[in-house]
Amino acid sequence: MSKIIRIKSKIRPQFWLLALLIAGLVLSGCIPGGGSAARGWSGVTVAEGTVFLGSMDGRVIAVNTANGTLTWSVPLQQPASGGGGFGCGGPTSVPVVIYSTPVTNGDIVYISGYNGKLYAISSSTRLSKETDLRKDDKSLPGALIGGPVVAQEKVYAGSSDGLVYALSTVSLDKRWQFATGDKIWSTPSVVGDTVYVTSFDKKIYALNAGDGSQKWEFKTDGAIVSSPVIDGGTVYFGSLDRYFYALNAADGSLKWKFLAKNWFWSKPVTHNGVVYAVNLDGKVYAIDAGSGEKLVEFDLGAPASAAPVLVDSQVIVVTEAGVVYSLDTASREQKRLAELGDKVYASPAASAGKVYIHTNSNKLYEVDAQSGAKREFSIK
Repeated sequence: MSKIIRIKSKIRPQFWLLALLIAGLVLSGCIPGGGSAARGWSGVTVAEGTVFLGSMDGRVIAVNTANGTLTWSVPLQQPASGGGGFGCGGPTSVPVVIYSTPVTNGDIVYISGYNGKLYAISSSTRLSKETDLRKDDKSLPGALIGGPVVAQEKVYAGSSDGLVYALSTVSLDKRWQFATGDKIWSTPSVVGDTVYVTSFDKKIYALNAGDGSQKWEFKTDGAIVSSPVIDGGTVYFGSLDRYFYALNAADGSLKWKFLAKNWFWSKPVTHNGVVYAVNLDGKVYAIDAGSGEKLVEFDLGAPASAAPVLVDSQVIVVTEAGVVYSLDTASREQKRLAELGDKVYASPAASAGKVYIHTNSNKLYEVDAQSGAKREFSIK
């Protein structure tokens, strides 16, 4: 926390995300009467007509996009901590807090838990497998906040113990690990034979996907939570130093950087030579991908921490206040699509012209990217 406090003294950003993550860890340690006090804010993934996400009561769930009904759910449980140090007791197991966005690979759904475990669940049989990424040293905190990514028959994940892990997609056995200098809250990106990952040590790393050896690193002046995007040989990401960066993907050299008024927290999107970067100052910046010049800025009127999604030529972004906007990449017009009436921190997903959003009250909405028509899905 000392590093984050020093950042605040310079730029005075918001701290609700850090506070909520800490609160999730405390609550998960003591749940009187076995109630489902797990929280988190899992993002959503859509694959073959099904929405997958981690619910705030500790389940991995699948919802049919056609009729909006729950297809299946698998509860993730962990042993209770014997009262959690607060004088409460009772349950022998409690739900796992889930912050990560799941990823699918064929029939398997992979998702990370705040308890330091990676889970693989069969969508057809619901049989599951798990591995504790702290098994070499359980004294490490090891919380998994960012989601996993699958490539080259491996699952890659970053942990708050500062390690990047590569696991077998089948056995979940560890293939390699790489140590950064601080916590990892982001989701790695894999392009070709390279894994790109950001860290609280203010650096982004490019690693060999096969053996985990380092190719290059680049240091900023702030911790990095943003997951990187690689497009056209360039790596794009934002930092808590208020800069948005473009690096050469081959050697990590700086192409350009763009300064805003607050943190760049979420993963950007790119379209037709333009990068769309969401900032906690309540703006979305459209930046020329080649030069770093600001083309236009969109004022959302409220901060947004969820990553935007691209639907055809529309960038869809959701504010923390639950307002959904459509940003037209051609006309550069901003349209207020829908109001969800709930807080949103989790990143949405899009499929077939629809956007799927998980709110902070554990509700799942579908919003039409053109009309703004919305419907609530059942995830109970």
